[in-house]
Amino acid sequence: MLMLRNATRHAYGFCLALCGLCMPWLRLLARIWFGQVVFVHQIMAMAGSPDGALFSGGLHVPSGIDAVLHSVVPLLLTLGLLTRPVALVLLVETIADSHAALAVGAQEAKLALLAWLVVSGAGAVSLDNLLARGLSWIPFRPIRLTHELYVWLERNLDPLLRFAIRAGLAASLVNFALPAGSWLQKGMLGTAVTSLVHPAWSASALALALLLGCATRFAALFIAVMVPVAGIAMSADDRLAVLLLLLVLVVAGGGPFSLDWLFARWSGGASQEDDRVPQDLPHVVVVGGGFAGVAAAQGLRDARCRVTLIDQRNHHLFQPLLYQVATAALSPAEIATPIRSLFRRQRNVQVRLGQVTGVDMVAREVQAGALRLKFDYLVLATGARHSYFGKDSWAPFAPGLKSIEDATAVRSRLLRAFEEAESAVSESERAAWLTFVIVGGGPTGIELAGAIAELARHGLAEEYRAIDPAVARVILLQSGPRILPTFTTTLSSAAERSLKALGVEVRLDTRVLGVDSEGVDIGGQRIAARTVLWAAGVAASPAAQWLKQSADPSGRLAVAADLSVPDLQRVYAIGDTACCLGWRGAAVPGLAPAAKQQGRYVARVIAASVKGQRPPPPFRYRHFGSLATIGRQAAVAEIGKLCVWGEPAWWFWGAAHIAFLAGGRNRAIVILDWLWAYLTYRRGTRLITGERREQMMD
Repeated sequence: MLMLRNATRHAYGFCLALCGLCMPWLRLLARIWFGQVVFVHQIMAMAGSPDGALFSGGLHVPSGIDAVLHSVVPLLLTLGLLTRPVALVLLVETIADSHAALAVGAQEAKLALLAWLVVSGAGAVSLDNLLARGLSWIPFRPIRLTHELYVWLERNLDPLLRFAIRAGLAASLVNFALPAGSWLQKGMLGTAVTSLVHPAWSASALALALLLGCATRFAALFIAVMVPVAGIAMSADDRLAVLLLLLVLVVAGGGPFSLDWLFARWSGGASQEDDRVPQDLPHVVVVGGGFAGVAAAQGLRDARCRVTLIDQRNHHLFQPLLYQVATAALSPAEIATPIRSLFRRQRNVQVRLGQVTGVDMVAREVQAGALRLKFDYLVLATGARHSYFGKDSWAPFAPGLKSIEDATAVRSRLLRAFEEAESAVSESERAAWLTFVIVGGGPTGIELAGAIAELARHGLAEEYRAIDPAVARVILLQSGPRILPTFTTTLSSAAERSLKALGVEVRLDTRVLGVDSEGVDIGGQRIAARTVLWAAGVAASPAAQWLKQSADPSGRLAVAADLSVPDLQRVYAIGDTACCLGWRGAAVPGLAPAAKQQGRYVARVIAASVKGQRPPPPFRYRHFGSLATIGRQAAVAEIGKLCVWGEPAWWFWGAAHIAFLAGGRNRAIVILDWLWAYLTYRRGTRLITGERREQMMD
C-alpha cells in the first residue's frame, strides 16, 4: 500500500510539472490558431467567398464592427492582450449565429476552447499575464473589479468547465456505442470523436473513464493520438480544434470533480499544491545564489526535503554579461534577477538574505550574523572573488568584475575618465586620463578591452569638444605568450587580430609589478594611466576556512567524485568553491555551464539520499564549448573540435547568452538594447554613479 501511495504521489508530481511546463504553450497555440482563423475569415470575406465565416458553423459579424474585429482580434489573441473579452465576444457571436449548434460536428470543440480561454485566460506567455499584477493594484475600481472577476472565474469555473468537457466527450463516445438514431445522435462533437474508437465496448469504457475522471489524461491522450489518423470527414481546422480540446485534458487533467483528484488526495500527492512544507523533512541549506546554487535548489524541486538558499545579495547575477554593464552597454537590472522570483512556484524553497561567516560542523549549523540555520545537508556554492596574487594593496587602483557594485563602479571610472580628460589642463594629464589598461588576457579581459575600444571610437563620437575619444589608448597586458590560453592557438590568434583591428594594444609576456593611482609598472617601463582594470585571476571564497579544510592555491575545496567534501558527512562544494577532477581527470573549469551541471548533479545525489536510493554515478563534466566576444561581429567560439571566429561566432555568442539569461523580460530588453546599439553605435546607460566627484579625483 505504501509503495502504491508513493508511486501515485510521484505520478501526480510529474503531472503537475507537465501542466506547468506545457499549459502556457498550449494556451499560446490555441490563441494563435483562433487568431489565424479570424484572419483567414477576413481574407475570404474580402474575396467574396461564400465560406468566409469564422467557423464552419458560420459567424456573421455586424458590418459596423467588422473591420475592427477582423484587424485587431488576430493581433490581440497572438499577443495575449485582452484575451478574455476577445474570446467572450467570439463565443457569444458564434453561439448567436450557429443554427442548431449541436449538429455542427467539431463546432462544439471550438466553443469549448473559447469558453476555456474566457475562464482560464491567456496563460503565462502573454501580455495579460505581465500586466495582471499591476491591474490588481490600479486605483481605478472597475479595472480592479474586472481583475477580481478573472480570478474568480479561473478558481471556480475552471473545475466545472473541465467536467463539462469530459461529459461532452463521454456523451459522444456513448453515442457511438449505442444504436444509430438514438437521442444522443447529435451530441457534443457529433461524429468527430465517435468515429475514432472501435468496437463499441472500447468507446463505452473510455466514456466511463472520462465521465468519472479516472485516468483522464491517458483516455484523452489515446483519443488525441487517433485524431490525426482517423478517417473523419473534417477540415484541418475542425480536426485541430478537436485535438486542442483533447490536449487540454491531457495537460490539465480531470480537475477536482474526478476520481483522479480524489486518488491523488488519498496518496498525499495533492499536498504538493499546498503552500505549507512539512517541517520534519530533511533540511538542505544552499549557500550562494549563483549558477551552481540556483541549479542545486531548482534540482530539488520534487525531492521530499526543505531547502533554504542563503545569499548576501537578493539577486541572481548573469556574470558573463557583467562587462557590458561596466562598459555602459546594459543596465544592471537587465542581467540580474531577484532570487525570490526564481523560486516563486517552488514551495519547498525558502530564500534568506545574509552573509555567511562560518559553519559549525558539530552543531551542523550555518552562521550568518545572528542567524543560525541547522542543516541535514549543506551545499556550498559561494563562488569566487578577485585574486591579486598577494598584492591586495592594488585592489583600490585596479578593480575587478564580480558583482553589480563592481560593474557600476567600473562604469563610473570609465565615463569619468573622459570627463576629466575634457577638463584636463595639460596634454600629459589628458593622455593619462585617456589611457585604459586591462590586466589579464582571458575572456573577461579581451571582452573589456574590445568594449572599451568600441565605446571610445564609436559610442562617444561627436559628444566632446576639447578631446577626441577615438584617440584613447586601450592596452591589454597578458603575462603569458598568448591571450585566451584556454582556447586553441588558432582562436587566440584570431582574437588578437580582432583586438588590434579595434586599436587595442596587446602586450604579451608582460608581468605587472606595481599598480597605483597614476599608472602601472611593467618591468623597466611605466604606463601612465588613470584607469586600470583587473581581469587576471580569481580566488575561491573562504569556504575552506569555515570547514577547517585544506585548499588548493586558489582557495578551492578538494571534493570527492560525488562533489562531497571528504570526511564531512552530507557536505558538498560546487562551482568555483570546489576543485573537482571531473573533466577526464582534469579540473573542471570555472564556467557557468560547469557550475549548473554540478548544481543539478548534487541535487540528484541529495534526492537519492533522501529516498534511500543508490546515488548516481560519479560526476562527469560535459564541455559544450567556450565563447568570447571582442566587439561588433568579432568573437571566437570553440565547440568541441569545431573552431569558429568572426561574424558567425559573434551571432552564436549573442544567441547563447540570450538563451541562458534568466527571465523573459531580461531577454527581451537585452535584445532591444543590443539592436539599438548595433544600429546606432549608441549606449543608453552612460550614468556616473557612486562616489562624489571630489572623492573620485583624490
